[in-house]
Amino acid sequence: MCAIDDCEPWSVVRHEQRTAGKEHECIECHRTVRRGEWHEYTAGRTLDTPQWLTSRTCAHCQAAGRWLDVMCGGWPIGVLYDELRDHWEEGYASPVLGRLAAGVHLGWLDGRMPVPENAAEDARRQLGEVA
Repeated sequence: MCAIDDCEPWSVVRHEQRTAGKEHECIECHRTVRRGEWHEYTAGRTLDTPQWLTSRTCAHCQAAGRWLDVMCGGWPIGVLYDELRDHWEEGYASPVLGRLAAGVHLGWLDGRMPVPENAAEDARRQLGEVA
């Protein structure tokens, strides 16, 4: 079962694609998002959390997350690696999924690995949506 099924959705959320003006840590792979690098800034809160929560996700992890977006409709922030690994163990194994999980786990080798642009297409192929 996907962890997204048990999550409390954010009541207010804002996603923005930004260029880093300073260094940040990716919430998923924990590598440094360097100045000038594209990333996603997310801000929001849940019904139970009065304060705003923010996160930054590197372009690599965003692309890997698209695999889960297709398969599950999203993923809980901060557990991308766990979700990818769990899906592998549940039988969704594919070379692309293996590379995605390894990339997140290895911090995309500090950004030296290419952004996995084919992740969503691989998920659609596994679901039989692409011939």
